[in-house]
Amino acid sequence: MFDLFRSRDKAVRITLSVLLGMVALSMVTYLIPTTGTGTTSNTDTTVVASIGRENLTAQQVSKQIQNLTRSRQLPAELLAIYVPQIVQQLISDRAMAWEANRLGIRVSSDETENAILDSLPPQVVKDGKVDGATLGALLQQEGLTMGDLKDDMSRQLLITRLREIVSAGVVVAPREIADEFHRKNDKIRIDYALVTPAKYQAEAEPTEAEIKAYYDAHKASFQTPEKRSLGIIVLDPNKMSMTMPPDAELRRDYAAKQDTFRTPERVQARHILIKSDASNDAAMKAKAEGILKQIQAGGDFSKLAMANSDDPGSKAQGGELGFIVKGQTVPEFEKAAFSLQPGQTSGLVKTTYGYHIIQVEKHEQAHLAPFEEVKGQLITEAIQRMQQGQMQSLADKAVAELHKDPAHPEKAADALGTTVIRADNIQTGDPIPGMGTSKEFSDAIAPLRKGEMTPGPIVLPGNKIAVASVTDYQPARQATLEEAKADVRNKASQEKLQQIVLDKAKELFAKTQAMGGDLGKAAKEMGLEMKTSPDVNRNGAIEGIGNASGIPDAFTKPVGALLGPFAVTGGRAVARVVAQIPADLSALPAQSASIREELKQQKSRDRTTLFEDGLKKRLQDQGKLKIHQDAITRLVQTYSTRG
Repeated sequence: MFDLFRSRDKAVRITLSVLLGMVALSMVTYLIPTTGTGTTSNTDTTVVASIGRENLTAQQVSKQIQNLTRSRQLPAELLAIYVPQIVQQLISDRAMAWEANRLGIRVSSDETENAILDSLPPQVVKDGKVDGATLGALLQQEGLTMGDLKDDMSRQLLITRLREIVSAGVVVAPREIADEFHRKNDKIRIDYALVTPAKYQAEAEPTEAEIKAYYDAHKASFQTPEKRSLGIIVLDPNKMSMTMPPDAELRRDYAAKQDTFRTPERVQARHILIKSDASNDAAMKAKAEGILKQIQAGGDFSKLAMANSDDPGSKAQGGELGFIVKGQTVPEFEKAAFSLQPGQTSGLVKTTYGYHIIQVEKHEQAHLAPFEEVKGQLITEAIQRMQQGQMQSLADKAVAELHKDPAHPEKAADALGTTVIRADNIQTGDPIPGMGTSKEFSDAIAPLRKGEMTPGPIVLPGNKIAVASVTDYQPARQATLEEAKADVRNKASQEKLQQIVLDKAKELFAKTQAMGGDLGKAAKEMGLEMKTSPDVNRNGAIEGIGNASGIPDAFTKPVGALLGPFAVTGGRAVARVVAQIPADLSALPAQSASIREELKQQKSRDRTTLFEDGLKKRLQDQGKLKIHQDAITRLVQTYSTRG
């Protein structure tokens, strides 16, 4: 519905911008300050790279990483691996946007705002309107302002247009299509034998001498992690007693915020759309007239909408659109809807989309919600303000009291009338008694040593606030053999087992060669089983091996060739090519179009990658792109320590 009827006129776009701006501002009002949490990722303005006059900061990189981890697109435990790639991609994006501007490619404000409208998720657009509260929560979750959103969208539009120019003219030759067809559809059949660790587990038990030798060779990898003992003061807003705000205060709030309680004139409507264009207008008009006659004769509007409407957003709901305000729909639709009284049905309404039949269910005039109606909301907001004020005051007092004597947090707790949570000899990431696990808390205490305290309050889930000091600290150190013996034994055993499996696979290969390629006989002598695969292409699965693409030599070496030993999940394998089955060329015409498109997309990606790499090198040579590797290294290290 929103996509179908929203107006593109300037007034609507301005309204949206103002709404989003107000939402962004309101987010600041209701957040408890989170400064001094012990993390630097949200405030680090260190410049990672400069592209022209624009800086890419560690803060911007961290925000991107946080959004990716929050949405589970990026595993937190692999951050150290992915962070350098993310940094390079962000640099590439900004370099591409810079080049697009230099080449005169432009994106208008209208295009940016329309792209934002198109990108809003379904939960933000309800009944054809932008839901300010939901959008505010989404922006807050992503750590964005409306300005950020516009800048990011404008940049992405520029990059997309430049990439389209770069990849234009990509050609795929018929020979390339034929080769790819064969790569996809040629099949092989193999005999194979698996050498798996389970068979040799007993042989892999290390001796005491082997355990010691493994420890001596890998001492640096056996560490006892650093440990801390903490005294923690937790402030819980749910344990605060709140007094009911007086009516006089609530009425002052009501008077100050009346604009938020005003509802514009609006209608609740449903409709049936019969789409039309120049080629079928007469026929579609006749169809719409027929439906209108059925409604006028008492037909069920909802059932007729579900059976006939061409609006996918409302069809399943019997044409229901919810409430509509002025400026939200196309002019012809708006004029008709707002001229109807509740229960009335329009005649045919022609718009650029086709013919509409509109039925108004409610028509509300603009009005101000009375005080009594919104009193509950005002009470909730007043209590939240008092609660936040008290929490901030208590948090400041907790920091000040603990700062006086970090070694004795009980004194600070007594001054606040609360108790101390003790957490002794904990490692990074360990759950805290009564608190559970909190990444924010773990990050805040990570750099602290004995006698030090968190530089400020840490916001925990449930809007709780914690302040902590380190009462004891044990640095990480190399573990002795006795301390790490179980771990050493396990790793030494695994290393020995892998070597045994490799040696056995090599033995199997050599025996097969000596027996003239008889893999079955060689496997039997070693107590192994030979299997035969089905006929599979590169994407086909072979039991115990996985995809046939993992053994590409099977598609290129002649029938009878021995393959291996090659790695498979958990072990090794030796194989012999039994047959190679060429693809059926009669299927090539049916697959040509899809293969051509796949190859074209891959060539476009390759060409764009080459262009981006060349662009960055040229900009660096010209001094217009400066990459600060030391800043990138420090940023990566902060995520390495969290893993």
